[in-house]
Amino acid sequence: MKGFIFTEFIRFVEESHGLAIVDEMIESSNLPSRGVYSAFNSYPFDELATMLTFICNKTKDSAEFLLEEFGKFVFPYLIGKHSYIIKEYKNPLDLIAGIESHIHIEVKKLYEDAELPEFRLVEKQDNKLVMIYDSKRGLTYFAIGLMKQTLTHFEVNGKVWIDSKYKENTGVKLIVEINE
Repeated sequence: MKGFIFTEFIRFVEESHGLAIVDEMIESSNLPSRGVYSAFNSYPFDELATMLTFICNKTKDSAEFLLEEFGKFVFPYLIGKHSYIIKEYKNPLDLIAGIESHIHIEVKKLYEDAELPEFRLVEKQDNKLVMIYDSKRGLTYFAIGLMKQTLTHFEVNGKVWIDSKYKENTGVKLIVEINE
């Protein structure tokens, strides 16, 4: 997993829970990297999972809640670094629909070794988007946080949720809907 996720997670924990918790998290987690990350290098996903587990135990917040909040937190970093991509979109549904066909292609140009989740577009309407999110890391709620922040960025009201009736073995069905 790319290092910027780790550096941003540490920044997220610091801003939401304080530097003392970051220090405790790194010291208690027995991380092979010792909590030292470079945004452009890659690190084992297990280190992120270990830090997330520590924060969940410390705060009693669910992993789903923390990952969603982390996704919202990371969004400004991503659009700041890749504003040339965001500028091509006039609405949030087009941006979200373009994750696999455009954004991930641009990411692969920058980071050939990036292991990205898959977003399969199932349905797109003027105010609704349905996609299958498939990731071996299970960061569904991180993706939901990013999508919710996308709605906020475009200043539209809407919601993002998981279709609990979807029972396929490949991924999770996400629905993004804009309120009219």
